[in-house]
Amino acid sequence: MRKDADWRGSPRATTRREFNQLLRILNPSKNDVFYDLGCGHAMPCIWIAPRVKLAIGIEDHYYRYLRAKAEVERSGYKNVVILRDDIMNPSYRDATIVYSVISIGFQVIKKIQNQAKTGTVIVLYGLPPYPIKTRKLFGNFVFTKTPIERVSNEDEYAKIHLDRKKATIEDLYKTLDEDEVKDLEREIRGSDDNWKRLPIHE
Repeated sequence: MRKDADWRGSPRATTRREFNQLLRILNPSKNDVFYDLGCGHAMPCIWIAPRVKLAIGIEDHYYRYLRAKAEVERSGYKNVVILRDDIMNPSYRDATIVYSVISIGFQVIKKIQNQAKTGTVIVLYGLPPYPIKTRKLFGNFVFTKTPIERVSNEDEYAKIHLDRKKATIEDLYKTLDEDEVKDLEREIRGSDDNWKRLPIHE
């Protein structure tokens, strides 16, 4: 069984089988522009390339970036672009699908909401920043769409991520390690201020 923290840090975190399952659910088209945040070796970008207009991978680790560029060149796809950058820097104005298995904070979600079109799909692995409301896909994959919705309370957030009809935030805390609990508690304390600064699509 893979340890979540190690898996998130792997440059080949997403398996082909998992991504094929995501493709069946997302059903992308040639009108879509796909972004992979923290793309590692860029395999999801390569796998989705035949089905989308453009696939953009963002990777700030130099050697992973070089490997991603080499993998794309080997693939022969001309509609895949790899950027060496922090995920906060690029524009997401043309994004229709945003994918990330690395933990992304509220500020990244805020930027996507501010720039991307209404209906842009955001696929995440694990817990999203609180109080963002998501829906389960399979395993630990969840998704939301712009405009982002807010959970009504902490227990609703716990029910979604424990996939139970009845659950409390304390139940969710029991499944997390000490650092994860501290991070989530900090997000909950700052959630009202964060939400006020989130752009809302008209």
